[in-house]
Amino acid sequence: MDAKVILCDFAEVAGGKMFISGAGLALLASGTPAPPYRVNVALAIMGLIGLKDTDAQHKMTLELVYVGPDTGETRVPLADEVPEGGDPADKGMFIAYFVAPRSPEMLPTDEWAMPMAIPMYGLGLPALGSYYFSVRIDGREMDRATFRLVLPEPPEVEGTDSSASAGQGGGPQGRPIAEGPPV
Repeated sequence: MDAKVILCDFAEVAGGKMFISGAGLALLASGTPAPPYRVNVALAIMGLIGLKDTDAQHKMTLELVYVGPDTGETRVPLADEVPEGGDPADKGMFIAYFVAPRSPEMLPTDEWAMPMAIPMYGLGLPALGSYYFSVRIDGREMDRATFRLVLPEPPEVEGTDSSASAGQGGGPQGRPIAEGPPV
């Protein structure tokens, strides 16, 4: 069994297929200027199920971790409670139990996809900086999606070129703006 996770703007599962928009986010800009920093993201998780992993219950955990420059790694709570009878060490994680049924068409070498979409709109993050989502199945980490939270760039006032007035000489990071022929 394996799983891959992608951080994106939108993910949805319909008809057994994953539909993703805005995939591969690495920088997230908060919509709020102070903590909790609110972001709108979704996780697209593609579980890959082999024949030996069918017809058995599995536990998937999703953990969000802040990687602080001075504090190290700190779990950011995604849930307030642990499921009844659950492990107290799972507090703050998103937990899902699932069974992948065996299909009569499945061959021993087949690996079937099990798509999952987890929207996290309005997710509050405690600090600017580096984070990762970790996906585990049955206690084994399958994949991580890393990102960095930043403040949005202030909007430019129409009619002014802030980079030219600041002596930057062009576009982002002071690079000249390349101009081509009109299209």
